[in-house]
Amino acid sequence: MPLYQLVTAARSDPDRDWFKSKYIALLQCTLTVVTTVVCWAVALYNGHVKVWPIPMISHCGVYPPEKYIFSIGLVCAAALMFMFIWIVETAGKIYSSRTTAWVLGFPCSIGLMVLAVCNCEEEPTLHYIGAISYFVGFAIWCLLCSFKELSVSDVKSTVWIVARQVLSLAALWFTIGLGIFMGLGYDEHPSEVAICEWSAVLCAELYILTFYFDLGDTYFVENVQEVDNCNQLNFDDECEGKCHLLSV
Repeated sequence: MPLYQLVTAARSDPDRDWFKSKYIALLQCTLTVVTTVVCWAVALYNGHVKVWPIPMISHCGVYPPEKYIFSIGLVCAAALMFMFIWIVETAGKIYSSRTTAWVLGFPCSIGLMVLAVCNCEEEPTLHYIGAISYFVGFAIWCLLCSFKELSVSDVKSTVWIVARQVLSLAALWFTIGLGIFMGLGYDEHPSEVAICEWSAVLCAELYILTFYFDLGDTYFVENVQEVDNCNQLNFDDECEGKCHLLSV
């Protein structure tokens, strides 16, 4: 059986549609928020941080036992972010070139993983390189995608597109504020730095959460994307009309 018939048959198999793509967005958002809040609570309980000034998220993952929760939770969240970016790219829910995804999207998920593994006390250089990759990369990726967004249903504007535009601007605003106050000195502006950091993360996670509602029940992790030009897939002459290409 030719390859295009195999993948078409796979698409028609309902047993393959077992995990909806929207749950990746929900899991990523939930895991990131729960991890940071739990780490803050554990660090506060153990006297490693204070209620005021508000600690930076990074400071909530320096000492045991919270540092183990911090590393494991955010590494898993980084893996889900990588998958999330791949899913929304292939689902056609956003505009993004391959260059945008590889230069901004995927590196920000790697940055999240690096900052989770290398805490700010033991490996400050690697931690802050990861933090810059995550905050700056994701803020710009969100901005570029949101203002050139495509809707699968050919609707020019939806509530989720507008919400993502607002959240992307807010995330960029807080990321810029984070950079400015860090540049002015954390010791002089600890509360401002922490507020900007927590707010930037919250905006980023709410941005991701919008896809839980926007992807709905029609997209699956084992999604299939239609390709009009069969020659792109190097199929034989038996291929007529549209071919089906498996994508993540």
